[in-house]
Amino acid sequence: MTYDEFCSVLLQKLEDKKGELGYNKVKYYPDGFTSEDQEELITIRDTNIRYNKTESDVLSGDFVILYVETGSAHICRFTCKGLYRSYGENGWEGVWTDINSSLAEGKKMAKLDIMQLIDKNEYQALREKIFIRPLNYNDHRYELKDYVYRRVGDIVLVLYLLASDVRTGERHDVSSIKLPRIMMEKWDLTEDEVWENAVSNTYMMSPPRMYLNPMDAYKPPYYKGAFMALNPDIKSLSAMAVPTVTTTTQMNGAIAMFYPGVKERIAELFGSDFYVAFTSIHEARLHKKGTVPPRQILEQIKSVNKTFDPTEILTRKVYLYEGASKELKQLEL
Repeated sequence: MTYDEFCSVLLQKLEDKKGELGYNKVKYYPDGFTSEDQEELITIRDTNIRYNKTESDVLSGDFVILYVETGSAHICRFTCKGLYRSYGENGWEGVWTDINSSLAEGKKMAKLDIMQLIDKNEYQALREKIFIRPLNYNDHRYELKDYVYRRVGDIVLVLYLLASDVRTGERHDVSSIKLPRIMMEKWDLTEDEVWENAVSNTYMMSPPRMYLNPMDAYKPPYYKGAFMALNPDIKSLSAMAVPTVTTTTQMNGAIAMFYPGVKERIAELFGSDFYVAFTSIHEARLHKKGTVPPRQILEQIKSVNKTFDPTEILTRKVYLYEGASKELKQLEL
């Protein structure tokens, strides 16, 4: 079946499955589509930012959108080429697996209490759910324009709302959404006050940890590596040590490098300024200044970034923390 034939059959099948799969409307947006309707323009812009990392009023790529009503309207968006690949690999069963999975996740999010809290937009009810995640600025810059964030070099720290946090055995599922700036602007608070609360929440959710050996990070006991705690077991760092800094959850653990006092404490442990190699959004590796050339560290970062999922890349740069200025600086090498 050709791609064009697939798209035609897909749209008919989606119309036929409305009741079975639980959505109200199917809309097909072809490549190059634009509109004078403001709601459709918003959809086009959001789709281009999300999938094409660009801002444009002209859609790039073919998309099908399913409109779902679960108390408040939301949509599930699919690239036709992505569904066509699933069809080529696993037939129609693969297509329905992709669609059902996305619909189920969307409906689950819509039913969460957080959605009702967002609609009410009451800060006191939301304050404990605000936290911070680290992302790469260049990879996410278009989608961030309407959200609350702070930038450090090519790293951006973004405010999120925690929707759910569920642990089942070794499985840890976290759902979250970015905090829209328009929401925060309706609160009777300064951005600094909201940010301070978010830092505190994040620290409590995921306290910082330092592991001197990579294997120490594998299912460690809670207390291991608690270098910021009172009377920690890590009293100093040798010149050739290459510790890993993350958090107790190790999910988005690179945020630990931006907690209050962490960089200062590490400088005390090294007795020196130090380089930071963020090897993913989940962790950072440290090198005492003067022990390894920064260009060598950069090559290691490039190598790691080629190995892992691009969505987990935090930076493509080397950072230096200088104790005198108490600044974390991006190096241009």
